[in-house]
Amino acid sequence: MNSEFAELSHARYRSRTRRRRILILVGVLLILAGYALMAVSPETSTDWALARAMGGMACIAIGFALAVVPMLSSWTRGE
Repeated sequence: MNSEFAELSHARYRSRTRRRRILILVGVLLILAGYALMAVSPETSTDWALARAMGGMACIAIGFALAVVPMLSSWTRGE
């Protein structure tokens, strides 16, 4: 009985770790996409440059929330 609980606990830990790693990867990709969106050429129209800058900032903020915040919380909890 105790080994079944240990197996379930270990499986839950692996699943949580895998999910956290995937979220961190998605967050980093969103941050990179945000920086790519913000890179506009000088010939770009003002409206399009503003839309890309706002989209880039949104991607960076969401990516930060997905990637950096869970890492900081795991470091402060000591996991």
